[in-house]
Amino acid sequence: MSHELRITSRAEADIADAFDWYEQRVPGLGVDFLHCVDATISSVQRSPQFFRPRHSSHRLAMTPRFPYAVYFICNEFTGLVSIRPVLGFAQNAPAYLEQP
Repeated sequence: MSHELRITSRAEADIADAFDWYEQRVPGLGVDFLHCVDATISSVQRSPQFFRPRHSSHRLAMTPRFPYAVYFICNEFTGLVSIRPVLGFAQNAPAYLEQP
């Protein structure tokens, strides 16, 4: 069963920033990054309960190949998965998760 998916504007901005960063280094690498993030988000949408809670109610799914994690909140009662920040491993996740 696939859950309803919402991607926050914050997550969209994080993904766009990372895409630009990778694309500036090697043309086409940003596109590879987007494919990995898309695959990760699809896994989250199909089976959010597979990923355990890490920071209060946030769960995290790591992307393949790239050092990034997709943070999300899953409401099993409503069936809604909300994608929150998409952060590099070097970023301070708790600080970002406290922001609206």
